[in-house]
Amino acid sequence: PEKPKELEADAAEDTRPKVSADTVEVSTTDATMNALPTAGNKLLMSLTDGGFQYLLAGIRATAGIKAGRYMVEAKIVEMQKGGDQSGAARDKVPQPRNLFRIGLSTSGSSLILGDAGPDSVCFDSEGAFIHEKIRKKTVAKFGRDSTIAMLVNLDESSPNVNTVSLFKDGVRICQPQAIPEKMRGKTLYPTITYRNVTVQVNFGPQPLAPLPFTCRMLGDAAQADVELAPAPQAKGGKYEVLFPVGLPETGYFDWVDAFLEKNPGYT
Repeated sequence: PEKPKELEADAAEDTRPKVSADTVEVSTTDATMNALPTAGNKLLMSLTDGGFQYLLAGIRATAGIKAGRYMVEAKIVEMQKGGDQSGAARDKVPQPRNLFRIGLSTSGSSLILGDAGPDSVCFDSEGAFIHEKIRKKTVAKFGRDSTIAMLVNLDESSPNVNTVSLFKDGVRICQPQAIPEKMRGKTLYPTITYRNVTVQVNFGPQPLAPLPFTCRMLGDAAQADVELAPAPQAKGGKYEVLFPVGLPETGYFDWVDAFLEKNPGYT
C-alpha cells in the first residue's frame, strides 16, 4: 500500500526568546536512584550489579513542553549482558534483558514509563506504544546504534496536533500516535526508562539525524513553549538521606507510600 502523506511541515521562523540550551538536559534529581547520568548528562548508564541489573531505571528531562512542536533524540550505544540467565535462573529474570523506552510524562508522575499510571505514554525498543499498560504494536524492534527521534506536536495549527511520533535515523517509523486526553493541556516532560543499556541523549540545538522536514529540538525551544523544572535546593547546603526501618506485615510499605505523598521532595 502507498505510504501516507507526510503532514509535518518545515518549522516556521520563530523570533521569540529561546531557552538556554544548557538548561535543557536530563535531571540529576528527577530520576530513580539507579540512574547514572554521565558525560555532562549526555550519557545515561545505570547500576548493574547486586541485583540492580534486573531493575528499570528512569529519568526525566528538566524541560517540559507546553506548546509548539519539538524533538529529542536518543541512541543506544551499549547493551550489557545483565547477569547470568542460564538454566533455571532464566525463568526468574525480567524479559527482555535489554530494554529502552522513550516517551512523555507529567511532573511528579512515575519515572517508570509503561506502568499503570495515566500520566505517561511511551514507545519501547520492542516496538510497542504503551499507555496504562495497554501495548499497541506500532514499529519494528530497534536496538544499538540507531538514532531514535521522538517528535512531540502540540502545535494547534498542525493537522498532527496532540500527537507523538518516532523516527529512526531520520526516517519516520510510525504514524503519529494520539496523546491521551488525560495528558492534554498539561506540561509534558520527555522521559526515558531503560535497563541494561547505555543511552546517548541529545536535546539539541542540532540533531544527530535530521528529519525529512526542519524541526526544532527541545534545546532550541521558545521560552513561552516550555516549562523548566526547578532544581530542589538542599537545606543548609546539605542533602538528607532517610533510611526507613520496619518489620514484615507491619504496614511498612503503606507508611513509605504515605510519607512520599506528603514529602514529594524525597526520591
